Amino acid sequence: MGGELLLISKNPDDPAFVAEVAGVLDATVVTEPNPVQAVELLAQKSFHGIFIDVAELDALKAFEMEVQKRFGLLGDQVQAARVHFIGNGPIHEKRDAIQSFFFAAFYERPQENIEEAGSFYGRIMRAQEPQNGRTIENFLGEEGGVQPLFIERSGQKQDAVEAIRNYLALGQVPHRVANTIANISDELLMNALYDAPGDEFGRPIYAVTARDADRPLQGREQVEIKLGFDGTFFAIAVTDQFGNLDRARLLNHISINYKDTEYKLRKGGAGAGLGLATVLQTGGSLIYHCEEGRKTEAIFVTRIFENYRDFKSQFRFFAARFYV
Repeated sequence: MGGELLLISKNPDDPAFVAEVAGVLDATVVTEPNPVQAVELLAQKSFHGIFIDVAELDALKAFEMEVQKRFGLLGDQVQAARVHFIGNGPIHEKRDAIQSFFFAAFYERPQENIEEAGSFYGRIMRAQEPQNGRTIENFLGEEGGVQPLFIERSGQKQDAVEAIRNYLALGQVPHRVANTIANISDELLMNALYDAPGDEFGRPIYAVTARDADRPLQGREQVEIKLGFDGTFFAIAVTDQFGNLDRARLLNHISINYKDTEYKLRKGGAGAGLGLATVLQTGGSLIYHCEEGRKTEAIFVTRIFENYRDFKSQFRFFAARFYV
């Protein structure tokens, strides 16, 4: 893949992480702690990825102001899809940062196993790059054995969740971890089946529909599910055919702080994202690809651990890319 990555950070742990990312991408790293000088570099050439420490908002604000001064709000020298925010805590502690025009991805700076986390992040970046709708296939490779699931009626949602649970059991995934992943899959399916469908103006069709109501899934209401497990990582992608995901609403919900961070099924009510914050705080990473008016792909990817505590505390990230 090649290219260069730009790291804007003074933190001594960040170069090791980004160096691992670069190794996966066959890229090189340029480090510039000063955000103003970093924009000077961006004026000279394009970077494959931009990693910026947002632990202190002053650096982010200085970066934003300098970009606007040099390139304007509509300049394409800094594409949000290539920007990665680095936090020193979970995403709900950086709600100001995610309101940035440049927000597209966020990860909490790992305190241990930094190289391993960087390699994982690099693999995800590489898997997303082709934009061919095969992110989990690209990530898991042939070992993942990615399989499709098809739902013909909304009432089959629970059958699909049980099929995912059984799939994990066959892979000898620990029971508690498998149940958590199955419940997370339920949340992603709930959003695709009830929150995503909209009319010609994008208004939700099933906002007040009971979540246990059964209806045939025809035309654009058909939902695609893909899942795979390579023995280390599990990934599931749920795709709807509407592309109605609202960026501001998603980012608001994803950064909500819940005291009880173990995932519980959503009992009812519409609204994409209502359970997503607890998904992210439970164990694993979330990725959204939304093509406006066409489709939204929600991906959950997680490393499988024998110990639930390790599963829950693993390195994770959130990314959301929106395409017009």
